[in-house]
Amino acid sequence: MRQLKIILLVVVFMNIMNIAGAQDKPVTLVHVLEDKVEGKGTIVVNRDLRLDSLIGNYFNPSLTTQIKVRGYRVQVYQGGNDRSSRTRAQYYEQVLKQRYGKEMPVYCYFKSPSWLCTVGDFLYYEDAYAAMRRIKKELGLRTLYILPNQEIKVDL
Repeated sequence: MRQLKIILLVVVFMNIMNIAGAQDKPVTLVHVLEDKVEGKGTIVVNRDLRLDSLIGNYFNPSLTTQIKVRGYRVQVYQGGNDRSSRTRAQYYEQVLKQRYGKEMPVYCYFKSPSWLCTVGDFLYYEDAYAAMRRIKKELGLRTLYILPNQEIKVDL
């Protein structure tokens, strides 16, 4: 019985050490470059350590299925800073979600000084343009715009 407790204690201790060791993985690109791997060369980057926060984090594709990149969205509505504009933006949000909710995400938000309703997460301008033409044709809307440099989520 005593031996079983000792073995159990050793197994728990080893698991704790593995978890603690897993947290010491490289987190930035510079750390990945400087990481010492048996049988490979060594890279040393001379830098001010404050630069690590500017370089960004190391991307591990096994932890996520989506990444954020710059892309395009189609603006369906832009109103003012009042209740009627908010109601109209929410109306367009509901209509678009019913019609395109499964294939394109719909966003309704306030960006000072106006209410916006946008649709889609497009990586390429051509895809956004095709969606804009489709929405114009199917819903009969006239003033649609393509918004560049939007932060969108893309599946890997």
